[in-house]
Amino acid sequence: MTEIQQTAGDSRLPLANKLLRRSAASWFVTAAIGQWIFLAYVITAYGGSAVQGDFAEWNKYMSGAFKPGETIGNLSAVAHIVLAVVILGGGPLQLIPWIRSRFPAFHRWTGRCYLVAVVSTAIVGLYMLASRDIGELPLTLGFILQGILIAGFATMTLRNALVRNIAVHRRWALRLFMVASAVWFFRIILMIWVLFTGGIGIDFATGKGPVLDVMAFGQYLPLVILEIYFRVQDKAAARGRFAMAALLFFAAIVTVLGVAMATLGMWFPQE
Repeated sequence: MTEIQQTAGDSRLPLANKLLRRSAASWFVTAAIGQWIFLAYVITAYGGSAVQGDFAEWNKYMSGAFKPGETIGNLSAVAHIVLAVVILGGGPLQLIPWIRSRFPAFHRWTGRCYLVAVVSTAIVGLYMLASRDIGELPLTLGFILQGILIAGFATMTLRNALVRNIAVHRRWALRLFMVASAVWFFRIILMIWVLFTGGIGIDFATGKGPVLDVMAFGQYLPLVILEIYFRVQDKAAARGRFAMAALLFFAAIVTVLGVAMATLGMWFPQE
């Protein structure tokens, strides 16, 4: 008997599939809400300073964001923030089934804007890596990897959309969402680390430390979880689906903790 036949004959499969769908939805909802909270922070922190013409204030939020006399570098920082607003605001909207089915034209146009924004911000980000002191070598390599993955995943997302291979297109879109959100996941995982360890291995004064070096690649853990989810969805028996659902529910809980910590500790700290 093949694995597919074994899976199909398992009476626990409907319940396992139901839990798997709900666990995936719960993780996505917590991530979407967290990204929109971060979006509010970006608009408040950077937008407020920009309206006042005090771009030097950006250095409080992004290391070396503004340097007097460096026009190209400063414009890159501005572009990075503007594109981040598009990505944080539009990324989650692309993955909501109700919006895709009810407003297909909106989905297509926001998708095009999202693709342009993520590829553009990757290019701008790589320029900023070359012109700004972002961190130690591992962090730089981690961000270079992000740029490469964004370019590859964006290409596959667009290619499959153009040939109407929607099922494959959606998977590449999910991969793109994960890597485009890697910096956000970086902050969430970092705050979880601070919650449970007090920030061991992080020099908050310089923004450097061994934990940050590890997180340069640890920020791609959600992408790894997504790939496991795809494989479970394709061919796992009920037991494997139950295990995956448990992992995703756990990821949702951890994300809620991380978002709460980041919101109260970094984005909108209590006075």
